[in-house]
Amino acid sequence: MAATCLITSAFMLVDFQGHVLDLANSVNPVISQTRNPTLTLNQEWALALVNGGNHVLASGLSGPEGAVVLGYASSATTGPLFMQAFVASNTNIAFELECVNSTSASFIDGVSGLALTAWAAESGSTISPVTFETFTGRAEQVWTLDALD
Repeated sequence: MAATCLITSAFMLVDFQGHVLDLANSVNPVISQTRNPTLTLNQEWALALVNGGNHVLASGLSGPEGAVVLGYASSATTGPLFMQAFVASNTNIAFELECVNSTSASFIDGVSGLALTAWAAESGSTISPVTFETFTGRAEQVWTLDALD
C-alpha cells in the first residue's frame, strides 16, 4: 500500500486515547501522555527516510549535535517483543508505515515486524507505556500524525 499518510513536516503522534508520544522531561522511556498546554519539542516528531523506503522517527529534540531517534533495547531471550520505546543518538529500527487512512498509520519495525503500541492509561492517570508488540492492527497500534504546520 502506498504511504498516503506520509507527512514531510513535523507532527505529533496521537494514540487511540488522545494522548501523544512524549519523551517526557527529555528522559527515557518514551511514553504516551496528554498534550502539553503549549507545543514542546519532546512531543514533536518527524520522519526521516532511510533504507528501502522505511523511516526513522526523529524527536523534536534532535539538533545540530545529532539526531534523537526512537528505538528499543533488545533482550537476549525475548528480543524486542514487549520492550519499551526509548530514544538514542542512533537506532536499531526503521519503520514501515502501514497507512490506515490519510492521517493515521501503524509504525512497524521493518526487521522484527513489531509495531509501536500504546497501552491504555490506568484510571486517573495521564500517562501510559509505549512498547513494541506483535502487529495485529488493533487500535493501540494506530497513531494519528497531527501535522504542526
